[in-house]
Amino acid sequence: MEVKEKNKKLELLWIDKESGQRFPAGAAFFHEDKGEYRLKIDAMSDDKLILLRPAKSENGEIKYRVEVVLKKNGKFLRYSPIGMGHSGPQTGRYIFMDLGPFSRSLVLDMGS
Repeated sequence: MEVKEKNKKLELLWIDKESGQRFPAGAAFFHEDKGEYRLKIDAMSDDKLILLRPAKSENGEIKYRVEVVLKKNGKFLRYSPIGMGHSGPQTGRYIFMDLGPFSRSLVLDMGS
C-alpha cells in the first residue's frame, strides 16, 4: 500500500452499484502517525469523526474497518463499526467501502 502525505486531500466518491454512476462524496485525509484515513463524508454531520482503518491483509488484499468515534460530553467513549472496505490488485488505486444504510458504495480514490 502506498503511503500518502499527512493531510493530503483525497477524493471520496459514491458509486451506484447498478448503474456505475459516480457522485462526489467528500474528502479523506491520511494520518501516517496512526495509519488511518479520516473521512469527511458530505452526507454525514461534520462533527462525526469517521475513520477508515486497515484490519487485516492476506493474499495482496487489504480489509478495512469503517468506524465512527462516539463521544459523550466531548470525551471519547468508544469506536463503533459502521462499515467495511477492501482494496487489492483488482481495485487499483481505490478502496471500496460499504456503509450501513447507504445503497451506494463509498470509494476512496488514493490518486495515481
